[in-house]
Amino acid sequence: MKKPVAPRLLGSLLAVCVIVGAIAFGANLFAPKPPLPPLLRNVSAGGGWWGSCPAETTDEARLREGQPLALSPELSQRLSQSFPPGSGAKRLVDTLQQQGFELLPSCKTDNSIRAAAFTQKQGGGLFSSPLTANVFWKVDGADNIVWTNGFVRYKGL
Repeated sequence: MKKPVAPRLLGSLLAVCVIVGAIAFGANLFAPKPPLPPLLRNVSAGGGWWGSCPAETTDEARLREGQPLALSPELSQRLSQSFPPGSGAKRLVDTLQQQGFELLPSCKTDNSIRAAAFTQKQGGGLFSSPLTANVFWKVDGADNIVWTNGFVRYKGL
């Protein structure tokens, strides 16, 4: 005796729904948190000294001597193209805050150097590491940008 078509169809439809639901749930479970803003998509990390604040002690200055800055080439290029020297720092600050960056205190040894940080709690995918990024910029007396630097680090690598 043949099984009716309706129960088989219903069973297949139910199986498809379960699979699609599991994929959607899994995608959300492993989605980056927070998602990367445009400024940080497809950036790499650089090796060297992290940060753009001047050394606070002579010992720190000696440690840094001859070491390059750990700049992210992609992030630094995006910053210099979008916020070139001479442009107003307010637009940079507004953009960073809109993209989820948190403003940090100015450098202790030079309060014209400002900073902001973006911290991901979870990377995108089962084996992706979360990203931390810092942006530093120096302003002149009119609050115009003198330079910008971008740093990226992947936690867990």
